Amino acid sequence: MKKILLSLMVSLLLALPVTADDAAPYTYQDLSESLSLNNTSVLAAVENYKTALLDVKDAKANFHPQIDYTLAASYVLNHQTMTIDTGSVLDSLPTNMLYIYNPAFSALGNDSHMPLSDLLTNPLASSMFPSSVDMPIDINAPYLNAEISLVQPVYTWGKLTNSVRMNEEIASARALQITDTEDQMDTQLKASLASLYYIRQMLTVLEEMQADADELLELAQGSSSTGVLLETDVASARVSAKQIGLTRTQLESQADIIVSSIEVLTGISGLTADMIDYTPDEAYYRELAEADRTMLELQATSNSQATMQMLTHMANAASYGLDAAKGSMYAVPDIALSVGANYSAPLNASFVDGSSWGVTVAVALQGSIWDGGKKLNDQERAESATNSARIAREEAAGTIRTTLAQNFADMDVALAGIEYQDASIALLESELDLEEARLELGASSRSTVLEKRLELNQARIEKIQHQITLAGCACTIEYLTGYTGVQGT
Repeated sequence: MKKILLSLMVSLLLALPVTADDAAPYTYQDLSESLSLNNTSVLAAVENYKTALLDVKDAKANFHPQIDYTLAASYVLNHQTMTIDTGSVLDSLPTNMLYIYNPAFSALGNDSHMPLSDLLTNPLASSMFPSSVDMPIDINAPYLNAEISLVQPVYTWGKLTNSVRMNEEIASARALQITDTEDQMDTQLKASLASLYYIRQMLTVLEEMQADADELLELAQGSSSTGVLLETDVASARVSAKQIGLTRTQLESQADIIVSSIEVLTGISGLTADMIDYTPDEAYYRELAEADRTMLELQATSNSQATMQMLTHMANAASYGLDAAKGSMYAVPDIALSVGANYSAPLNASFVDGSSWGVTVAVALQGSIWDGGKKLNDQERAESATNSARIAREEAAGTIRTTLAQNFADMDVALAGIEYQDASIALLESELDLEEARLELGASSRSTVLEKRLELNQARIEKIQHQITLAGCACTIEYLTGYTGVQGT
């Protein structure tokens, strides 16, 4: 019984939901995997690729015979009749050679056979025959009609082949778009994580600055009451404290926005900053800054990059579209084999005897002589699309070079700013140590020490701002160049 109770207790404990505080924090790897599975932009790119594959299948299906059938049962509601003039019919008969048998004539000793003409001329007999007869035509009976047709393209001047190749190029571009979209989203994720990390560092520094500013304000208020400081000095200290509080509020709001963007990127709801474990790899950023920039630019604009490959595939697709348009010009007939079969029969007792069928085999030529110039416009339109695709590739290469140059310049400025702030921080730390030592000796004041601490923390804040710029530039350059250096997660 004790074992059973113990087992039940363990099961209940395992069944308890794990809270966010108890769950392991999300690493970059966790967030990146969730992004690949849940990001809406990535999922949309996957669906576009599936559609492109279906387009390829549709294009290839045109090589196969197109088989259609029709199966129908018909019934004519209005009863059709054919009027027959009995007089004209009887007049056309050789009545003088036709006799009818009459037993009464035989009993009277007369010839028992009377000519038909004598009977028809008799007034009593002729009144018994109608002048016309309506004969029904049996077309109102239900009919079964079945038709089947087969059309097999034989030669289309390359239109079908070029259509397949065009759609295959588009599908290849859509496949690369999935990878490129994942890389774009992953770049945003890394930049967001780095920004969140540094903003949290800034908030920690600002908390220290807020405490120092509040203490400095109290000292200023005390000195003002004794006449040592002016009221304007107190007001200045109060404004400084309020400004630090405003900056903290702004940064906290910015941190919440970044967390929300990470939720959208990864599809993970309920995220908080405390649930994320990420430390930027600053050594990797410096490694990227010291890499051969000429080689990185060549790599970014080469066909090894997904973006450039996509543009190349789209240019190829436009070229195949142009070839297809040329194959559709006037007086260029398509050749196809056409086979058709039909069967019909009345749905009554004459189903077998009244049925009919037929088979038709033909080789057809089909082309266009003139359509108002639409085919010429299609060809010009395809030529324009080919030129536009080529221009788009060149434009993209130029944009990549400009973006790289801008980010390398911003990276250099950020590194220089970090070095400057490191030197400034080292100097301010020495000065702070000196002021604290002087305070112990009574040669300085607490307000002077607080002011020096505020100045030191301000330098730390400015250094963090440069670090955020450095991280953003590094993530962008990594995406554009596909740099494969060692990167931290």
